[in-house]
Amino acid sequence: MPVMLGFSVGTLWLLMTSLTAVTPLWSMLPVYLLSGVVLMSAASNFWRARGEKHSLGFQLLGSLIFLKGLQLLGFPFLSRRTEYVAWGYEVAAFLDLVIGMLFLVAALLRQQDDMVRVNDSLKQEMDERKNIERLSKERETLFEKVFQMVPDVLAICREKDGRYLDVNRHWETITGYTRDETLGRYSLELNLWMDASLRDDMLAILRCDGEVNNFETIYRHKLGHPYHVLISGTRFDAGGEPYIAYAMQDISALRKVEQLQEKVERALQEREKLLSTVFQLVPDTLTITRMASGEYVDVNRNWEPISGYTREEVIGRTSNDIQLWDKPEQRDELISRIRQQGEVHNMQIAFRHKQGHISQCRVSGSQFEAGGEAYLLLSSRNIDQELSAEAARLQVESLLRENEQKYSTLFQLSPIPLGLVDVHTDCIVEVNDIWLKEFGYQREDIIGRTTMDMGFVAQAQEREKFNADLWRDKKVDQLEVRIQNQLQEEMIFLLSARLIRMHDKSMCIFSLLNVTRQVQIEQEIREMTAQLEERVRLRTLNLQQANAELAAAMESLRHTQDELVRSEKMAALGSLVAGVAHELNTPIGNSVTVASTLQDKTKEMLHDVSEGKLKRSTLMNYLENAATGTALLMRTLGMARELIRSFKQVAVDQSSNHRRQFDLQTALEELIVTLAPMYKKTAYTLVMELEPGIMMDSYPGPLGQIITNFMTNALTHAFEYREHGEMRLSSRRMDSDKVQIVFADNGIGMSEQIQKRVFDPFFTTKLGQGGSGLGMNIAYNLVTGVLGGEIQLLSKPDEGATFIMSLPLMAPQLRAEQEKREG
Repeated sequence: MPVMLGFSVGTLWLLMTSLTAVTPLWSMLPVYLLSGVVLMSAASNFWRARGEKHSLGFQLLGSLIFLKGLQLLGFPFLSRRTEYVAWGYEVAAFLDLVIGMLFLVAALLRQQDDMVRVNDSLKQEMDERKNIERLSKERETLFEKVFQMVPDVLAICREKDGRYLDVNRHWETITGYTRDETLGRYSLELNLWMDASLRDDMLAILRCDGEVNNFETIYRHKLGHPYHVLISGTRFDAGGEPYIAYAMQDISALRKVEQLQEKVERALQEREKLLSTVFQLVPDTLTITRMASGEYVDVNRNWEPISGYTREEVIGRTSNDIQLWDKPEQRDELISRIRQQGEVHNMQIAFRHKQGHISQCRVSGSQFEAGGEAYLLLSSRNIDQELSAEAARLQVESLLRENEQKYSTLFQLSPIPLGLVDVHTDCIVEVNDIWLKEFGYQREDIIGRTTMDMGFVAQAQEREKFNADLWRDKKVDQLEVRIQNQLQEEMIFLLSARLIRMHDKSMCIFSLLNVTRQVQIEQEIREMTAQLEERVRLRTLNLQQANAELAAAMESLRHTQDELVRSEKMAALGSLVAGVAHELNTPIGNSVTVASTLQDKTKEMLHDVSEGKLKRSTLMNYLENAATGTALLMRTLGMARELIRSFKQVAVDQSSNHRRQFDLQTALEELIVTLAPMYKKTAYTLVMELEPGIMMDSYPGPLGQIITNFMTNALTHAFEYREHGEMRLSSRRMDSDKVQIVFADNGIGMSEQIQKRVFDPFFTTKLGQGGSGLGMNIAYNLVTGVLGGEIQLLSKPDEGATFIMSLPLMAPQLRAEQEKREG
C-alpha cells in the first residue's frame, strides 16, 4: 500500500507539472525523491530479512539497493552538471546490472530452499501417517475392549437413518434384543420408545448442541414392560459421514426408590407443615425447651407479644438468661410438679416482659421424649385482661349498686315531682315523695294506675303528638298540661319526659314543674302592662321634649370645647411666636452692629481714597475687618434664617391639619428648634434620641401640637420645686408599619388618682393659675383620632412621667379628607 500510494502521488505530480509552467527540475524532483525513498525502504527490509543462511547475499543486495536509492535522490541535481551526467549514467547502469544479477541469484537460492523444505515436509508427513495407522489399530482394539467392558449400554448409529452400527454386550440385558437383532435396524423398528415424540426432542437437542446429556425417557422392553433410561449422546464425524454415539443407563430401580422417598418426604413435609401450622396458630403461647439444660428449642408466634423477645433472640438461651420469671420460686415449683406428675395445668405465673412490666399468665405443660432426649412443652396464656375484666366487673357491680342507691335517693329527694312509667303498659311504676305531697295521694293509690287515669295529656291529639315526639326524639320538654289533685283542684304543670332503658324495658321518666302561681302572676303582669303602656306613652312625650333641650345644650357645649381647643392652639402658637421673636432679636441685633461697623469703616476708606492718603496697611486692615465682619454677619443671619424656616414649617403644620409625607427625625428636630426658647434659659434640658430614616405619611401639625403639650406640661408641672431637670424625646421603628415615640421627664411624677384623670377634659392641678385642663385631653384625642395610634402613661411619685405613643406610619384617612377625595 505505501508503494502504490507513492506511485499514485508521483503520477499525479507529473500530470499536474506537465499541465502547468513548472521548471523541469522541480517537475522531476518529487518523482526521483519518491523513488529513492522507496528503494531505501526496500533496502532496509532486505537488511532486516537476512537469515543465518545466505546472510552475506542479503546484506550485499540491501546495500546496493540503498546506493541505488541515493543515486536517484541526487540525480536531478547531478543532471544539471554536464561533467557528471555521463558518470551518473554509468553508475546507474552498473547498479541496475548488479542488482538484477543479485535478484536472479536470490530467486534461485530461494527456489532451492523451498524444494528442500518440501522434501522434508513430505518425509515427515509419511512418518506421521505410518504412526497414525499404527495408533489407529491400537485404538480400535482398545476401543473395542472398552466398548464392551463399559457397564452402561453403548450404541453407535448413523445420523441420516438412525440405524444401529454397533452395540455392546449390555444392550441385550437392558432391551431384550440381541446384537444381531439390533444391527442394521433403528429404534422405531424395534419399538423401543414409549413416546416417539421424546425421540424427536432428543434429536433436536443433538442437532442444536451436538450432544445430549442425561436425557430421561421411558423405553419398552422386548417383552413389553416399560423401564426408565437415562440417555447421553454425542455427534461425531467419521469418513465424512456424521454418526451418533449413545450411552444408556437403566434407572428404573432408582426411580422407584426416588418415588418412594419422595412420597415419604412429602408425607413428612405435610405432617411437619401441619404440626408447624398448628404450633403457630394455637392462640396460646407455646414453647419447647430441653429438660436437661432449659434451653429454648422453639417458640410460636405468640411468644414475642407476651415476652417482648423475638424467636431469634431466645433460641438456644434459657429463661434465666432473659430473666423471664418475676418470681424464680414459681419456676422451681413448676419443674418440680412436672418431674413428679409429668404435667401441670392452669398454674398462674408472673412473667417479666422485655420492657420490664409484669404479665400474669396461666401456664400448662407436659414432658415428652424425642430422639432419646427429654423436652418440656409449655402453653401460656396472658390473663391480664381476664383479671382486669374481673376486677372491672366487680367494680362495675359495686358502682351499679352505689349508683342505684344514689339515683334512688336523688329520685326521692328531688324537689320536683318525678315519676316512672312503663311505656308499653302506660302504668306508673314509681313516683317520689314530693309527687305524692303535691297531689295528695298515697303511694299504694298511684302505683299500677295509668297516666290516662291520672289525666296526663288527656286530649287524644296532644297525647298522640306526645308519644310521637317521645319515640322520635327520646325526649319531650316543657309540655304544658293541666292535672287535678285529689281535691279536684286543677293545677298547671310543665311536663318534661325522657325515654330510658331499664331492666330490658322501655321506661319513661317524667317531671312535673308546678307553674300555676307563675301563670297567675303572668296574667296579673299582662293587666299591669296595659296600665303601664299608657303611662309610658305620656312619659315618652316628656322625654322627647327633654332630649331636644339636651341636644341643644350638647351642641353649645361642643362649640365651646372647640373654641377652647382653638384658643389653646393659638395660645401655644402665640407662645411659639414670642419665643421665636426673642430668639431672633440676638442675631438680628448682632447683624445690625456688624453692618454699622462695616459702614463706618467703608466711609473712612472712601475718605482716604478721595484725599489720596490710602496706605497698603490701611487697605489690608480694612479687608481683614471686612472679611471678619461679613463672616460674622453671614453666621448670625444664617442662624436667623434657619430659625425662621423651622418656625414657618411648624407654624404652618400647627395652624392646619395638612397631611403630607415627612421624615420623622427632621420634623421633630425642626419642632424642637422652635420650642427651644421655652427651656433654653432655664435649668432644664432636652435630650433627643431619634432613629433616622423613618418616613411617615401623616399629619405633622397634630404631632407637633402633642409634643408641644408634653413639653409645656413638663415645664409647668413636672419640675415644680425642682432646681434642674431633664426631658427626653426618642423615636424608634416598632415593625414594618408602626413607630414608637416616647416623651419622658424625671420630674415629680403623678399619683394614681391623677393618672386616672390626666386625659380628662378640663382636669388640671393648676386650676385658677392659668391652666385650662385641655392640654392632655387634646393630646389624647389627636393620638387616638387624627393620628390613629395609642398612648400610654407610666408614672410614679418622684420617679417622673413617661408618655409612650404607638403611631402607624400611614395615618388613617380623616372623614373630611375622604369626602373631599371622593367628591
